[in-house]
Amino acid sequence: MKIGWRLSGPILAGGILFCIAAVGKAAPPVRLVNLSALDAPNMVAMRHTLDVVFARAGLSYTIQYLPPERALAAFLAGQFDGDPNRGPQFNEFFPGAIRVEPHLRTAWYYAVSASPDVQPHSWAGLEGYRIAFLRGLHGIDLMTRHVAQREMPGSQDACIRMALIRRVDLCIVSSETADHWPLQEKYGAQAHAAVFAHLNIYLWMAPGQGAVADKLSQTMRQMAARGELQKLMGPYRID
Repeated sequence: MKIGWRLSGPILAGGILFCIAAVGKAAPPVRLVNLSALDAPNMVAMRHTLDVVFARAGLSYTIQYLPPERALAAFLAGQFDGDPNRGPQFNEFFPGAIRVEPHLRTAWYYAVSASPDVQPHSWAGLEGYRIAFLRGLHGIDLMTRHVAQREMPGSQDACIRMALIRRVDLCIVSSETADHWPLQEKYGAQAHAAVFAHLNIYLWMAPGQGAVADKLSQTMRQMAARGELQKLMGPYRID
């Protein structure tokens, strides 16, 4: 009996330690990539909302900013598990990506031009104009495939300046609210700008992240039904 205890004791102790380690080992954080600076006001609200959503779903996450093109390339390459800042048709760029419902926020789109006569009222209304928009904004890319003349500069500033010198008829800029557009303080005295459309913006998960996507969708649907999602996002989201 004594010899048997000496033989089984270490095995038993090892088994207990293994079980403790297995139970105590937390799932790794979900890795998110974001194409907008994380300190922008709407991104601060979005990150706070994500904190609540992930905590209630029993998950954790990390988030990293990368410029739009790099963010997409890194997501496609499997360096990240999700992107919380893409439009409703993002899976056309990333087949198999999973859209988490409902939407996190809303993006408003302005047509900025040198002339008050340039006033499209929809995406379809852009046809016939020469347009520009920031390279890497794939939601705008998808919505303007019917436009014959498109340019994609590397910054919002360059885009607006192209419109002001009439190299293009208008620059499309994405805004976090319906009452202010990027660089309005700098160019508002020279440019004419009008909201012509808005899109819902979603959290997308990579293929293979279906279980995570399901947990997040369930949590977000419950929060939306109680009005919590809208309250957290405030002016940066409309139902």
